[in-house]
Amino acid sequence: MSDPVVVALNADIVSYSRLMADDAQHTATALRKVRTVVADEIAAGGGSLLNFVGDNFMAVFNRPEQAVRTAITITNVVAVENASIAEYLRLRFRMGIDMGPVHIDKDGSHLGDALNIAARIQSIAQPGGLSISGEVFRALDEPSFRFRSNGMQRLKNIPEQVHVYDFADLPAEGDTAPNPKRPLSLGTPSVAVLPMHIASDADSLKPIAAFLLSDVVSGLINLRNLDVVDVTTSGGHVGETEQAPPNVRYMLLSGILQAGSRIRLWAQIRDVLTQSVLWVGKWDCSDDGFFDISDALATDIVRAFEIELIVGEPARVYQELGNPEAIAKVYEGWYNLTAGTRNGWNRANELFRELRADAPTNAVGPVLYAFTQWMGARDGLVNDRAEAFEEARANAQHGLDLGDNTGLSAMILAAVELEGGDADAALEGIAKAKILRPTCDLTWAMEGSIRRYLGQWEQAVVLIDQAMDLSPVNKPWYPTVLASSYYVGQKFEEAAAVAEEVLEHQPKNIEALLVLAASQSHLGLDRRAQATGALIVDRFPDADTSQWLLSNPYQDDEFVDRWRHDLESAGLLSI
Repeated sequence: MSDPVVVALNADIVSYSRLMADDAQHTATALRKVRTVVADEIAAGGGSLLNFVGDNFMAVFNRPEQAVRTAITITNVVAVENASIAEYLRLRFRMGIDMGPVHIDKDGSHLGDALNIAARIQSIAQPGGLSISGEVFRALDEPSFRFRSNGMQRLKNIPEQVHVYDFADLPAEGDTAPNPKRPLSLGTPSVAVLPMHIASDADSLKPIAAFLLSDVVSGLINLRNLDVVDVTTSGGHVGETEQAPPNVRYMLLSGILQAGSRIRLWAQIRDVLTQSVLWVGKWDCSDDGFFDISDALATDIVRAFEIELIVGEPARVYQELGNPEAIAKVYEGWYNLTAGTRNGWNRANELFRELRADAPTNAVGPVLYAFTQWMGARDGLVNDRAEAFEEARANAQHGLDLGDNTGLSAMILAAVELEGGDADAALEGIAKAKILRPTCDLTWAMEGSIRRYLGQWEQAVVLIDQAMDLSPVNKPWYPTVLASSYYVGQKFEEAAAVAEEVLEHQPKNIEALLVLAASQSHLGLDRRAQATGALIVDRFPDADTSQWLLSNPYQDDEFVDRWRHDLESAGLLSI
């Protein structure tokens, strides 16, 4: 007789030793209450409590949904108990779930890998959180439970890597995974503006520093797509160990130094995680001339944030225009274009058409207009795709004729060549673009997109990673191509995980939704796939999924056939 398959739930109280050291009597009393809750809820959920030793318990269930619902219920009941208790005395569980065959001895002891793996998954779960194995995730197939992939994990004393998923709807605290996945950086960047470093004891410099930073803070607050934390009021001097507030990714550091009748000002943008310096600026003035440079200093710093954290490499190029009105149109157009909405695209198209007419001998206008036409055709925002692609081609070529050295014209021409089915010409065009602008994230992303359509998914992943490394805050297009590349490479769990992360930031990204539905279908998560398919129909009632599939220039019918089969299984291709 074969060993039965069970679902194992392992849980451990977070910081139990510290809790006992802080207040042993209170912790012991709270633990007795928790033991009763655990026993009652496991029994109500159809499970069996194998043991509760110290601060750890193990339970088994027949079905994954029983284990997951019980874990959620226990966590929520404990959270209610914690509401009236001081933070430092609260009991919280980490929980892990796996499933598989176990051997049951005559004395009722359970032996098997599922119990060990559940315990190892519990050890990397977030405090207050629940994590499950890929085996459980696939068997669960319950759309009402939201999980996020934590990637393949190496667990202690477990020979094979295990795909781990974190339950998304528990009040977990912090990320304790030993191998955190690479962030997609799709959120709004956050910056802390720290007090200005005053390199002297002169009290006369303090009001100057406060005045200058107030202009900078005002300019940054008015930026779109940037969260600003103003801590400049914490003092007039910052020492050598500058600290940003928690959950802030970037810092603006600045300083002022007086030597005789001259004043030197400096500023830098620093990445808190890597401690790398992204940008440095310096300004000089007389001791009575700081009012004269205040506007220039604030403008330079605000523009640096737009270049380094929001718009990226194109902003660095178009800064060379030297025409404030034209630069304003470039920035407003770019913000609208990358918003991912039809209204945003229409506004960007209008602005870049004006820019092209205002400066007919400058390459910037036709190049940006070409890029907008290409994006509109690619994302289905235009009435006539063929006409939009031709507009993109003509304007990109015009930009080249006018001396465009950004690489964007060559990239657009390559994209249009790919739409026409000529992958070799597309790759040749991308090679030219990389020569012109090797640090442009768009160029690397475009080559990744091309490689995906050629079936060279591993190269595509590397190229998209490079594009994201070059762009502190990524356009949702990049990770969407990454998800699609994983799907092409039959890495369906990775494809679904990336697509879900994109959708958290851009819920109406139809390509990410299609990748998610197709991946879920291929993984056998039929209920999830059907739910995602229904969501697509609800959000895009006029969408033509068959036309979307035909518009993707895959060079091998194998990929098209796979897409078709998986999307049909998700209830699509008939819409």
